[in-house]
Amino acid sequence: MTDSVLITGASTGLGLETAVYLAERGFKVYGTMRNLERRGNLDAEASRRNVSVEVLQLDVTDKASIDRTVSTIVEESGGIYGLVNNAGIGQQRSFLEMEEDEWDRVLSINLKGSFLCAQAVAREMVSRGSGGRIVSIVSTAGQNARLDAAAYCASKAGLIHLTRALALELGPHGITVNAVGPGLTITGSPIRDAPSEMYQAAFLREVPLSRTGTPRDIAQAVAFLVSPHADYVTGQVIFVDGGYSAG
Repeated sequence: MTDSVLITGASTGLGLETAVYLAERGFKVYGTMRNLERRGNLDAEASRRNVSVEVLQLDVTDKASIDRTVSTIVEESGGIYGLVNNAGIGQQRSFLEMEEDEWDRVLSINLKGSFLCAQAVAREMVSRGSGGRIVSIVSTAGQNARLDAAAYCASKAGLIHLTRALALELGPHGITVNAVGPGLTITGSPIRDAPSEMYQAAFLREVPLSRTGTPRDIAQAVAFLVSPHADYVTGQVIFVDGGYSAG
């Protein structure tokens, strides 16, 4: 079996960079996305860096879609070594104005989607009996609440504790479960606007390293957690935030 890694939300930003970065390090990467019409950026970046990334359609809110994707990867590669739960959406609306369907959508993608993907992949890992790696992308917002982001904060806080709970349950099977928490990271995603310069300036006053993060910063942390160097690391959240969460 090759070291196959499934990455959700790989069409742009952190997911795209992580997919290509892991491919550069010899992993067989399956980059998934809900809409295959958005695969162009991933294909172009993989080609530019002379690596191959397999692209598959996957809707993390649809269990049947997840099961099909896992089955396809297992058939092609013999198993799944790693899962990176990256798919997620942001939210910017006051609590008093938030509609129920907006709350449900954020929690469905960010938290329930990660649960469904982790469960499907973990079942395959346990059946195969060779262990594996699960890494979820969380956020400093899962630890330090933000204004006008109640659903997002709740989803990421939930994912942090889901990570710890799964580490306890899956550890006996040789499966490590960890999370990476980006701080303010400029992704260059065409489907998500960058924060205003005023917001960035205010945020950076709280960052000891005095810069915003990059997708490469996050990809490097994920690569560590799926590598043999992290064999004894599980149930942890690594905040890649320039020191923001330190105080």
